[in-house]
Amino acid sequence: MKIKDTKLIYCALAAGALSGQLYAAPVLEEIVVTAQKRSESVNDVPIAISAFTGNRLNELGVTDTRDLGNLIPGLTYSDSGYSTPIYTLRGIGFNDATYNATSTVGIYVDEVNLPYAVMSKGANLDIERVEVLKGPQGILYGRNTTGGLINYVSNKPSQEFEAGISAGYSSYNTYESEGYISGPLTDNLAGRLAVRGIYSDEGWQYSLTRPNDELGEKNKFSYRGALEWSPAETLEMRLVAEGWRDKSDPQAPQPIGVVPQNATIGAAAISPSISSHPLVDADTDDNRVADWDPAFEWQLNQYFDQVSLKTRWDFSADSALTLILSHGEVGDDSSYLPQSGYSVSNAEQILDASIKTTALEARIDGIWGNDIDWMIGGNISHDEGFEGHTLFVDTNSALYPVLGNNLIGSRIYTYGDFNADQYAIFANTSWQLSSTFKLDAGARYTIDERSFEGCSTEPNDSTGVGITALFSAVAATRGSINLIQKNECVTLDENGGNDVVKNSLNENNVSSRIALNWTPADDILIYLSASRGFKSGGFPVLSSSDQAQYAAVKQEGLLAYELGAKNTLWDKRIQLNSALFYYDYRDKQLLTRILDPIFGPLPVLQNAPKSKVQGVEMDMTVTPFEGLLMSLAASYIETEIEEFESTGFDGQPTNFAGLPFNFSPELEYTFLVDYSFPISSNIELGFAADYSYTGETNSTLDQNPLFAHDSYNLINARIRLASLDERWKITLFGQNLTDELSTVSIIQAGDGAARYTGMTRVYGVSANYNFF
Repeated sequence: MKIKDTKLIYCALAAGALSGQLYAAPVLEEIVVTAQKRSESVNDVPIAISAFTGNRLNELGVTDTRDLGNLIPGLTYSDSGYSTPIYTLRGIGFNDATYNATSTVGIYVDEVNLPYAVMSKGANLDIERVEVLKGPQGILYGRNTTGGLINYVSNKPSQEFEAGISAGYSSYNTYESEGYISGPLTDNLAGRLAVRGIYSDEGWQYSLTRPNDELGEKNKFSYRGALEWSPAETLEMRLVAEGWRDKSDPQAPQPIGVVPQNATIGAAAISPSISSHPLVDADTDDNRVADWDPAFEWQLNQYFDQVSLKTRWDFSADSALTLILSHGEVGDDSSYLPQSGYSVSNAEQILDASIKTTALEARIDGIWGNDIDWMIGGNISHDEGFEGHTLFVDTNSALYPVLGNNLIGSRIYTYGDFNADQYAIFANTSWQLSSTFKLDAGARYTIDERSFEGCSTEPNDSTGVGITALFSAVAATRGSINLIQKNECVTLDENGGNDVVKNSLNENNVSSRIALNWTPADDILIYLSASRGFKSGGFPVLSSSDQAQYAAVKQEGLLAYELGAKNTLWDKRIQLNSALFYYDYRDKQLLTRILDPIFGPLPVLQNAPKSKVQGVEMDMTVTPFEGLLMSLAASYIETEIEEFESTGFDGQPTNFAGLPFNFSPELEYTFLVDYSFPISSNIELGFAADYSYTGETNSTLDQNPLFAHDSYNLINARIRLASLDERWKITLFGQNLTDELSTVSIIQAGDGAARYTGMTRVYGVSANYNFF
């Protein structure tokens, strides 16, 4: 395995097997997780896990799943361009802008799956902790994933009354407020309600061509209500209703380069409004500058609502039945999205979408004798959704603008309907072979059935000669005499037919995991595991002229090998974890290109036959004396496509073998320090800072220099004054103190390379008060 500084890796693993007994001192807080569907210390689980308590997330200013990428090396976030997140973990991601694309990184809240990444935007409200599990997760959780999963555990209704409120004010006139109330309603019924709002009336972005024009106001609201009923000691039921609304301004990208989309005459077809448009210097250090067409009211209109019911019945002394039923809906109700980075409409759009998902899981777990824990179960789910894009292409070169107005057409509408059904059965066991060895093994059999229909059309408000007229001519060259009308499909098959594209995909797989755990001494765990995971196939929703673009991408599979160690040292004042891993990756799903004779290189989903990932991770937490905590975490990951030939970004045949994955930086690390001390009998003063580094990567698979992401550093700091009884706290904070430019993603939108950046520097203050 070719990894830099291999000797250091083995030294870290060896050091993790040593423990010292020096003198009594404060110990690290133990985090209890449910990664294996039972409560156990995070240090006893043979899986690489990054875990944070809810209090720690609040102190670090984490208000969105996307923020976790700055805390956890190996986890990155990118923007699809549709204001929907794309998560990558250990180099495993799926950079498809399709709204209904399932993620390689699963998201769960209290064991309820959020199968589509956009659902995760409000998941971390009122959280007890978050667990990030790395590597394939296809056994115990509701849907298969190849990258890993993020598991949120919310605060539960309490048996005693408690409540809390918080408020904050920060840069760009941003107000944030949050509150919760919890307690008993009857002798066996308790409830909890939490809400949060984030609002601003000053945009954090300014226009490149109109510096006084701003974008980036926030308008977010999220809620969670829970009822917990325990009619008997052996029966517990929890009903949860949760959701969020986002009516913020969408982020506008920076125009950093002109990329002609016209496949026939290239730059000669560029509109004067584009060729003369100013660009943002790719080497700028300004996160705020961007551009957008002032003719539209750019705003998100996203929503998510979900209801779930979890029941657990201990029907014997050592066995229990768990049922989880959930129904959720997420969507965009005409969100207006600037995408090209230009001040004219070149590839801007309106997004209408909705996804409904219903799932049921049933499982039985128990203990057999003194040595074996076991679990068997099954789950089913049904998803159905719609996605529609109205694309504004008034100045797009593919449609031959004349004096700034398109000769052929100015509007394209693309839609897709889909249905997905999954059925799975699973089993898992942990067998204590001896006092120092334990074997974990599990498997899941999954059936996945999907159907799709959709195409691209020319809407009635399109101007010009007519996109339909152009495709009628193209159809004739393929042998079909068909005068295509507006609102009819212009997505042609090889014979010139323009019927609605209909397709289906039926697949099955067996995911599995086996891990041997060795505990040579207390507080030391060394594990060796092999696991196989899958991600389901699917269909893209892309503006398309050729039905080949709607071909299904089949499921991808990943075989992972991992050697890891978890060690608690120095009288529980040091926690040192490390892991080596190697992934044999088959049929990786990739968003690549096909060369269209009219519209140039167009996106298409394809499978890369063979790839690999290898890397090392380390994290260490130390509390040398009372009040001081330091944490260091790092990952080094190499990704490589070993076999794949397709069309490159420029439309030319390309052999991608030997190239790394896109959106996969090699080196990432974070360092955090927190020090607090009492200044009176009931008040403490605290100082904290965190630093993160993310290495360079690229948005394109063929590593186009225009789409390169430079490495970046982020520094955050906090000063807090708090009561020792945790009743109140006041915090001054600064985020991205050096105002570093960070690249989230760069997409080709129409005739431009459009760059999305991270948040600029922010200062603020927050206050919390708890009622007991």
